[in-house]
Amino acid sequence: MLAQLEQAYGHPVDTEFTAHVNEKGAIRINLLQCRPLWLPGSCGNVSIPPDIPADRMLFRSDRFISGGEVGHIRYILYIDPRGYAGIPDVETKKTFGRLVGRINNLPQIDACKVLMIGPGRWGTSNIDLGINVGYADIDNASVLVELAREEAGQVPEVSYGTHFFQDLVEQQIIYLPVYPDDEGSGFNETFFKASPNSLRELLPDAEKFEGFVKLIDVPAATKGACARVIADPESRRAICFLETTNPNSPQPGNDKT
Repeated sequence: MLAQLEQAYGHPVDTEFTAHVNEKGAIRINLLQCRPLWLPGSCGNVSIPPDIPADRMLFRSDRFISGGEVGHIRYILYIDPRGYAGIPDVETKKTFGRLVGRINNLPQIDACKVLMIGPGRWGTSNIDLGINVGYADIDNASVLVELAREEAGQVPEVSYGTHFFQDLVEQQIIYLPVYPDDEGSGFNETFFKASPNSLRELLPDAEKFEGFVKLIDVPAATKGACARVIADPESRRAICFLETTNPNSPQPGNDKT
């Protein structure tokens, strides 16, 4: 059915359907609607450069659903999964979504490219599974990452961007699931822990969140480097690494790719 629809539209399609299984196990599918689906990275080729030095690698992922390339990322918003999971106060957890929204709407953030990394599911209403943001709280992100860190022998399920999937697609925001405990992820926890936190510089009243929320000004933390994300849909691999920038070159605006 999907192949026939793609052939008719001349493009991959996003579908909504229902499925009915009768007592004999026969399945009837009712197609409710479909529309053309533009996938980040589906237009143009991207390739992951070989031999990136280990000290410049921030993370890898081999489980992603969108591709593309974003460079000159200045800010990384990082919410530590362990710190977030250890917050006993439910009311404090409920305020994280609004805090992310305030950060997202800062003029400094709006003027640059931002990578947002959070525990579990972005957009969930269950605060134990992730951060309770709405799309307007994260719409300035160029890349959205869901971290699935193993806790007590269990690996949480990420949403794969489904809470905002169509919005992410239309705004060309790259979504990546990252499993820090996987050997292949290469998650550079040292960088995220050691980098200075610029949260209070931009939001002076956010002091109580400093132990859980880190806003990393990448050039300031690395003496001039920016972050770059490359997600290759052909090899199903993605990486985030530090790239040196030419201080004399013009800095790009908030273009997403």
